[in-house]
Amino acid sequence: MSNDNDIHMESSVLEVLQRVINNSQDKDLQHIASMIARELKENDNGIKAEDRNLLRLLANAASMRLTPESNNEPFQASIVWSDGRRSALPSDFSSDDFNTLSEIADNIDYLPLKSRIFDLLWVSWQPNKHIYARRAIDCYISESIGSKKLSKIEIKELERAYRLSKQINYKEQLAAIEQYLYDALYSEPDNIMYLIADLIERTNALKSKVLDIALRLEDLGVEFIKSHNFNNAIRHFQLSSRYYKRGSNEEKHIFTLVQVADCYAKDADKHFNSGRGPKLMSSNLFESAIQAYRQIPAKFRERYSVDNKISELRHKLRESGRNIFDEMRIFSTPLEKSDELIAASKSFVANKKSEYEAIIYLSKVCSIPDYESLKKSESENMSKYFISSLFGPIQYSSDGRVIDKTPAVGFNNDQDSVDITLNNNMIRSFGTQIELSVRLSVVPALKQILSEHTISRSSIFGICNLSPIVPKSNIHLISHAIWLGFELEFSTAIHLIAPQVELIVRNKLKDSGVHTPQLDENGIEHERGLSTLLGLEECNEIFSKDEIFELKAVFSSSSGPNLRNEVAHGLMTDTSAYSFAPNYAWWVLIRMIIHSIIGSVEHSNK
Repeated sequence: MSNDNDIHMESSVLEVLQRVINNSQDKDLQHIASMIARELKENDNGIKAEDRNLLRLLANAASMRLTPESNNEPFQASIVWSDGRRSALPSDFSSDDFNTLSEIADNIDYLPLKSRIFDLLWVSWQPNKHIYARRAIDCYISESIGSKKLSKIEIKELERAYRLSKQINYKEQLAAIEQYLYDALYSEPDNIMYLIADLIERTNALKSKVLDIALRLEDLGVEFIKSHNFNNAIRHFQLSSRYYKRGSNEEKHIFTLVQVADCYAKDADKHFNSGRGPKLMSSNLFESAIQAYRQIPAKFRERYSVDNKISELRHKLRESGRNIFDEMRIFSTPLEKSDELIAASKSFVANKKSEYEAIIYLSKVCSIPDYESLKKSESENMSKYFISSLFGPIQYSSDGRVIDKTPAVGFNNDQDSVDITLNNNMIRSFGTQIELSVRLSVVPALKQILSEHTISRSSIFGICNLSPIVPKSNIHLISHAIWLGFELEFSTAIHLIAPQVELIVRNKLKDSGVHTPQLDENGIEHERGLSTLLGLEECNEIFSKDEIFELKAVFSSSSGPNLRNEVAHGLMTDTSAYSFAPNYAWWVLIRMIIHSIIGSVEHSNK
């Protein structure tokens, strides 16, 4: 900075910044950003206007969420609200902002913030200046390697440093990071060691050490079995198996796969013998064990008695599945006090033994619409407020198109008009229920789960793999859609959810012998859309009235969010993508998948 006033401003800002950092117990950058914002609010008169602007700039830089797996967009908004508003992104910074950050960066002592600023300058301001990338890497490494005990955040920073080093071919630091990662496998606590091994696999680092890492993971898996910590044993054996496969050691690759299946079976037995409550979890674990044994190639099955184990597990699965729905009562709480409902929703999913069990409870955190109750309520409203029914409302899209018309109900009592108006009113009324369900139940429960568990792509894939309604051809698409929700990326997830829900409905009809395509005048078969499928008479035999109404109201009715058509025709706007409807649609998909797994267990028992 060029003059005395600038130097004084920088000095006073750095003093405030250091005070905030010193007083903060949580040193996470996002928390530091919120503490800076609090300091600006509480010390309104004590900080000069120009200092406040610089502090806001630093807070915005600190607030972003690091996503190290992306070279192009490593910084994402930490918060996205349902109305489309969000916290800071790199695109919000002007050239002057970046210039200011470049001048102050060297004088910041706090390494996480320093590395963040240099990385921002590299990514968004002057990507041709490798000096910024190198400075960012050096700061990331100094912070992580200098730490006595690695945190999850520092592991993310290490990953970012490694990927960035590869990107700019920074060989010295690449070698330093790889050596540090390898040493950490033998010095860090077990939970951190697993994250490091996972990082090494995802970045394809340490290619010459894959068999050493595989053995280290296998040894830890054995230790977890001794302490009956089967969930961690499974994770370590699964990762070990992938490493053995990378190292072309087929024997050990299969051996660790068998260990995974054995651990599922032992964990299922533990839950089954623990009393009535955990039996719900044991059914899913028995199913997971069966699926894991099925992964064993035929030539190894006799050696590990796989077929006998599967037969025994099927017997246990039938036994554990008896009266399974008695243990999954739908959660229900009065709506008078929203704070109490939010707290109760969190409590409903809290303190579960695994992420799988938590997701099962999430699927029941609120009820589906009661078609008959809604119909009765809206019929009474139409009778009570008859004048409003004399004028048919018109619904417009955000770009001014007429997307729905409700006919006026005149004195001639035309039954068709009455039925259409009643149905449209029910859907609009349900729209309020969607917002309440998301705001008071689904999102609070989801955030509670995320505060207690790490939801990995592989765990979601495993759940989808158990579901009879998830086609193997689409398992990656559907599991990715669900995983995006656990990343709170509902606006992205909905573009996968809508077509996959339609596919699930179509497949269920086909499985029941319904011919879903229709012939056009040229003799060409075309698949029918979701609204047509849900209108088929056979749908009433496959889905309940409540389920059909919900699917229509959420996905295919122009009186509701109409998500299927909004996505299919590219009509979804930022406002609709960040509304409550995509969140609810995500929960509907999870519920369908979880209940299909439970339903398949109950069916096998019968």
